[in-house]
Amino acid sequence: MPRRSTVGPLEVADDPLAGAATSPSVAAPSELTPPTISAEVQQAISSLPAQALAPRPMPNVDLAFLQDPNIYHSGSTEDVAPAFLASEQQSPPGTPLPDLLQHGHFRRAADTAATDLLQCTPNDAESIFQLLYTRLACLILLSRPDLAAQEAAPLSDLLARNLPGAKDVVQVIPWELRLLLVRLQSIGATDGGRRGIMALYGLGVEVRAHLKQATGDEARRAVWATRLRDLGLRVADALVEMGELETAQRHLDTLTDVDADEIAYRKALLRVRVGDVTGARGCVGMMRDEGRKAAFDVLLQVADGDFSDAADNWQELAEQRSGHALVANNVAVCLLYTGHIDTSRRVLEEASAKLPGFPALLFNLSTIYELCTERAADLKTSLAHTMAAKTPQPDSGGWEKTTLDFKL
Repeated sequence: MPRRSTVGPLEVADDPLAGAATSPSVAAPSELTPPTISAEVQQAISSLPAQALAPRPMPNVDLAFLQDPNIYHSGSTEDVAPAFLASEQQSPPGTPLPDLLQHGHFRRAADTAATDLLQCTPNDAESIFQLLYTRLACLILLSRPDLAAQEAAPLSDLLARNLPGAKDVVQVIPWELRLLLVRLQSIGATDGGRRGIMALYGLGVEVRAHLKQATGDEARRAVWATRLRDLGLRVADALVEMGELETAQRHLDTLTDVDADEIAYRKALLRVRVGDVTGARGCVGMMRDEGRKAAFDVLLQVADGDFSDAADNWQELAEQRSGHALVANNVAVCLLYTGHIDTSRRVLEEASAKLPGFPALLFNLSTIYELCTERAADLKTSLAHTMAAKTPQPDSGGWEKTTLDFKL
């Protein structure tokens, strides 16, 4: 299981106005933009979106091969902070899956989804695929994409080898699950991600075919056009993960039907990633969204090492957007880098008390405790208990946190 380092610099969140909380230093666009798993899943995980297409006859498929109990790994609590396991906010046994998802109990939800999947009839494709999607998505939110990739392998192999019946199965797989399968097949791949790129282009060919078939049906065309734009952004993300940053930049130039602000934002992130602050400023200048533009300007001040002015500007943004966890986090980091460690600690403690605890905030506050006192372990344990006493929510990766989030 991938582990986050417990040493090193504080984490500066690079998109303080984004809808989903992430915790990169200077994160790759693949970690921050809509085609990635975390932001998309937290919106879609409660149920798969209904296909906005006209109903058509579906083949009757036998999905018994997905109901082998040996496919699914048993849940583990070894990395869960003890405060959460003992919390009164834990959901009681037998809590329905929708309630678990709604309140961010993703570990329990992953186990329940697998149990429910095994109890379905083999030809109940709708339920099986929805539960499989939920199971895989929860594993990703629990930072176990490696397990998700293993559990997705039987279905991915069936489709990749074009075995008998594969075409019938494809027709009943929800689009969101197909995208997730493509994403997971890149986890641990030895080809550097090339297979994943080709799979995305394969989906693109299929989407274009559906667009041609939907001539005259504006509702259907809108669905497939949106999916085609989404695939274009996913290709850019995959290229970034491969380290092909210049190729990703050139690919973004070809996406003429995608929102110009989104393209400019992603290009700016790419420029920051390669250390081209001047180029990033040029991209920011093309943004029309003044709120996003202002936030990125402050991020570039951080990139230039101008922490004093950045701290003032983050504080101004925090006053304009009270309750925004990422802004509070970045205020605290800049205050620390300018020597105001006590103020930085106060800002993070107030944010952790009032706002959902996302990983960067908890990690940074735990780091400050280590810098401030020899009683850091007690303070970090107390922080874990404070977070465990909060009303469960699905924000920021779910309610339950790991020991690594608190550097314990």
